[in-house]
Order: sequence, then structure tokens, then C-alpha cells
Amino acid sequence: MATIDLWVKDGYLSTPDGNSIYFWGFSASPDGPAQVPGPHMVVQQGEQVTVNLMNTLPLEPVSIVFPGQWPVWVGGRLARPQYDPAGNLVSFADHAPPDRGVISYTFTPERPGTFLYESGTHPHKQVPMGLYGALVVRPADYDPADPARKTAYGFGTDTEFDREYLLITGEIDPELNNAVGEGRPYLVPRFRPRYWTLNGRCAPDTILPDRVPHLPHQPYGSMVMGLPGEKILIRLAGAGVDNHPVHPHGNHVRVVGTDGRLLRNDGTDLSGRRFTVLVGAGQTWDLVFSWTGLGFTPENPIPTVLPNRRNLGVGDAGWTLWSGSPYLGQKGDIPVAVVSFNEFGEYYFMLHAHEEHKITNWGEFPGGMMSMIAIYPSLSPAVGTLP
Repeated sequence: MATIDLWVKDGYLSTPDGNSIYFWGFSASPDGPAQVPGPHMVVQQGEQVTVNLMNTLPLEPVSIVFPGQWPVWVGGRLARPQYDPAGNLVSFADHAPPDRGVISYTFTPERPGTFLYESGTHPHKQVPMGLYGALVVRPADYDPADPARKTAYGFGTDTEFDREYLLITGEIDPELNNAVGEGRPYLVPRFRPRYWTLNGRCAPDTILPDRVPHLPHQPYGSMVMGLPGEKILIRLAGAGVDNHPVHPHGNHVRVVGTDGRLLRNDGTDLSGRRFTVLVGAGQTWDLVFSWTGLGFTPENPIPTVLPNRRNLGVGDAGWTLWSGSPYLGQKGDIPVAVVSFNEFGEYYFMLHAHEEHKITNWGEFPGGMMSMIAIYPSLSPAVGTLP
């Protein structure tokens, strides 16, 4: 049986343009910071899961709903909606009262896949404020030591992977978030996001490692890293209120599952290659990416046309991820006054929302819902693992 404890707290998110935004989030410990997204829940198919929720918000009740999981039990009965004395719907599930109220949910995942968890209380406000996270259900026969059973959906489902990453999309309207922090109402008709996030961060913070000290409330990076030929499982989850077309620049992915369901009809494989995946609000996708491009070694010379210098830039003027060589694992000369962030001659491909206003931070490019896929000549097997 798995037991997961969560605390609801508040805090301030950081954005790369220097903004500080009030938010609500889940925390994994009574002394830890609130975070966006909430702590990853990784459990096993068929395993009973109990989630204990402690609410430290002074005025707001908070609940959790688990889309794709049924039945969910509270105190020996089914979780049920909550209403105020006037009969208005307050919550889609039993909630923890404000000011240190507690509630427990119990369920048993019946199938593997990627799912969301999020607040079911005033969700039009509490979810955009940051009360969301992801639930990963391993198949019952999952075995990370056996390549045939290190899968997303079980042995024989053609969903084996070498590394995996979880990317959760979201949007932030700082005006509305800060209004809540000042005790004013969250007016949904005025919702106008200025920031678009992957795992709670905006680019270029998205490419920083997990748990960098200066982002205590946004612990998860979004850089996808792997080796040539590896199968990389990318789990996408749409926690916001908008749909986002996400794609790996210049590459395709194979879609193997959506909303926690394997794309297979009896024995017919329904998976397929996609250049762009539309991540809908509340939706999840399981993708397998594998890079097998040319240019592995200098012994395999290929005619290479380099892009112009303008297209090699990233971030401030003079920054680049270009190694100075077209060959994987090789470093070469770079133009004078250009600072290269390429460490080992690795290849980078953008991974981003294909609606371009969403790759900005309050109108400034680059930013927003953008990260990178990095193909390395060598890489520790510890990179690209979920707990």
C-alpha cells in the first residue's frame, strides 16, 4: 500500500524576467515549500493508494480529484460533491476545511498510464493558482531491471523505454494570482495569461536542472536528455485551462497512449507518429521519442550547411548552444565574443508550444512554454528517471 502526504501552502513563484507571483501549491512535507506542480505521485497498478491532505490555507477549503481513478473513497464511503448552505456547488469531492483541516482519499489504480491530480474545490481558481500535479501508474509487471518490462503499459505493449520525463503544461495570469494574495477576488472573465509554463517554470529556467536552490517552489526542470537510439518516454499532461500544440523541433514522436489508455484495439496497434501533439486541458499523452539522425562521428562526414549566426543564438546576445562542430561529441571553434553553453558537443532541439505568443515571458522572446531535447555522446543512466 502506498501512502502519500500532501500539505497545501502558499508562496511566490519566480519568472526569468524577475517577476514574483503569489501562488498556492502542494508540498511533500510540513516544513517544505509549496511547489508547482505538486510532488510527482508514482504508484503501481493494483496497489492501494492513500493520499492524506493537510490544508494550511486560512480561508479556503481544498480537495483533490483524481481523473481516471474510480472509485475514490473517503472515510469508508465514496467521495462526493460538497455544497454551501445555499445549495451552490463548492467542491467536486470532500474537502479539507481551511486552517489545518485534514482529509484522506483512498483508491486503487486499475490501469497504467499518466494522469493528473488537481483541486476539485473552486477549480476555476484553485487549479490556475497552482494546485495540480501528475500521477504516474506503473504497470503491474513493471521491472526497471528488465528492459522488456521497463514499459509504460506492460510487457508486450511495445512501450519499452530507456529514460522518461514528465512535462506538465500550465498558464499564469499574474494579475489574478496577486489579487488573491491581496485578498481580492479571482475574476475568471478577466483571465489573461502572461506566462506559459512547463513544470511550473518559464524558459529559459525550464532547461535548468531539477531542484536548483534559487527556484525552491519550482523543483522540476523540463530538459529532455538521452543518447542516440534510446527510447525516451515523454509524459505530457495539460494542467491549465488552455490547449497547447507541443512539438519537438525537427523531429517526430510516436504517440503510444492518451488519458491513461494504450493506443491499441485488441491486437491492432493504433500508435502513430506525430510532428505536433495538441495537449488539451485536462488531457495526458504518452510519447516515445528516439533520435537516430546523421552526423554521429567525424568518420562519417556529411555535407553540413550551418545556419546563420542569428539562428544559433539563444537568450541574450552572444549566447549559443552551438558547439562549433557539426559532429556529436566534438567541440570546435566558435565566433569571437560568443559564449557557448554546449558542454560535450551535444545536439539540441527545441521542444515548445507551436503558438508563438506562448514562448514569451510577458511578451519577451525567448520564454514561456519552451525547453530543449539534448542528445549527448554519453550520459549517466541516472538521468531521466522518476522516483
